[in-house]
Parts: sequence; structure tokens; C-alpha cells
Amino acid sequence: MIYPKIYNNFSYIINKKSSPSIILWIILLVISFITFIIISLKYEYYLYQSYFGYVKKIDNSFYTIIYVEKDNVNELSKSNLLIDNEEYSFKVVSISEEYFAVNNKLCYQVILDFDLKEEYKIENNIIDIVLKNSKTTIYQQLRKGFEKWKG
Repeated sequence: MIYPKIYNNFSYIINKKSSPSIILWIILLVISFITFIIISLKYEYYLYQSYFGYVKKIDNSFYTIIYVEKDNVNELSKSNLLIDNEEYSFKVVSISEEYFAVNNKLCYQVILDFDLKEEYKIENNIIDIVLKNSKTTIYQQLRKGFEKWKG
């Protein structure tokens, strides 16, 4: 096939006028992409994990038992415990050696010790526990997700 000479002419290609709307869209895409990269690297936020725990009386003390996914057990020590938007300091008493299947996920049974209010100190009382993890960025979460997906 023989192409017209305008496609082989370098000066024609360089001096060709482009539509202003195309240039505007390209500029907007580049600015949006750069903005997304800056936000994903700089914006930090907290990750929250919600669990249902139950209160158990062991040796005349009340403890809370939760089931934590295998991947999140290491993050317990870096977390803050929230119940009804009140922050508590807690201590991990024990982590079970065997796995439990909860909602088709492998979990450990974790026993937590913290200063429970009197209204929660009822045997087998179910408590909504929120663990506030350390700050993270969008980039770090995308990287973790990609590493999980990759391997």
C-alpha cells in the first residue's frame, strides 16, 4: 500500500494543528493522574477492624474473647481498642495455637484483658469491639493488595 507523502513528512507532522479539546483532555488527564499519585502517597488515614467478642469469666476475672484472622494477628499489638467510641488499653492474654474457621476464614482465638465497664461484665455478653490500627496510605494498601494477589 502506498501512503500519501504527508505521513512521511516530518515537518508536516510537527506543524499539524491539533484540536484544542484534545489538548485540554490530555492536560486534564495528566493533572488528575499526578493529583492521584500525590494523594495516594501523602494522605494518611487509620484502618479500623470490627469484631464481635464475648465476655468470659476465667479465674474470677472477666476477659473478652475475639476471633482474629490469621493475617491480622500481628497487628494486634499496634492497635488501640475502642468500645462505644471510648479508647481502652488492653493486653493480649493468649492466642490459641489452633485455627478456627469463622465465615470461611482461618482465625485465631484471642483472649483480651482490659478494664471492662460493670455493665459489660456479664457471662457470654456480646460486645462490638473496634481495633484502630496504625496510620496507612492508599499506596501502602495498594502495594499490600498487589503482593497478596501476586503471591
